[in-house]
Amino acid sequence: MDVRQEFRRAAREEGVPVDQIERWVRLARPQTELVPKGDGLPAAGRFGGLAALPDGEQWPAGQCLVLTLDLAAVPSHGHDLDLPADGSLLFFVEPDFAPSACRVVHVPAGAAVTERPGPGVPVLDPIPLHARAGWSLPENEHEVPFDLRLDDEVEEAIGEVMWDLDDNDYEFSLGGYGAASTGGADNPILDANDHVVLATVWLDEGRVGDAFGETLIVVNFMIKHADLAERAFDRIWLMTDFNG
Repeated sequence: MDVRQEFRRAAREEGVPVDQIERWVRLARPQTELVPKGDGLPAAGRFGGLAALPDGEQWPAGQCLVLTLDLAAVPSHGHDLDLPADGSLLFFVEPDFAPSACRVVHVPAGAAVTERPGPGVPVLDPIPLHARAGWSLPENEHEVPFDLRLDDEVEEAIGEVMWDLDDNDYEFSLGGYGAASTGGADNPILDANDHVVLATVWLDEGRVGDAFGETLIVVNFMIKHADLAERAFDRIWLMTDFNG
């Protein structure tokens, strides 16, 4: 599904003026959607499984591996992030319905690694993931780095359209605007001039059992623009929400 076309259709039905619809569509950012079914798409990573870590790199204590991403397999037009061209990114998060602890590890291409389990934490059943280039739209005006000066009624209508759009058929993504669920958390980008969504992972009980204590949790891995430029992945933090 191209979210831009879905938004255009739904916004017209809601009575949003055409010029404001197109103005919002121009805010679309590329994102890479990671899906289990390949259908000819390149293999780009894996959900769960064992962490392939270099010697001396410890599995983060008390955290589960939720995503391994092969940066070289990500479509070059699939995001607008300043990421390394190759190597792997490993995403860890504590198993909790409102997790706060996380870690992202960049493993350079060609580094000698060993797959090993983490001590005392669940190893989630591995699922290969494939990459496709997609698009992401904001849900609120504050998610973009400038003042749009939208009319209040137009902004409210756009927010309702974005909330009601059909669910996408992916659970993992790189870049874009991230996601919130029904638990009441705000959208993850609170200051677009300061930080960005690195990746988003949806964790449902079909994938993780009762490890996270809720039926559905969305985890957004956040990073400041300056830290991303410095490859300071140890400064990642989380914006999370749950189905509630």
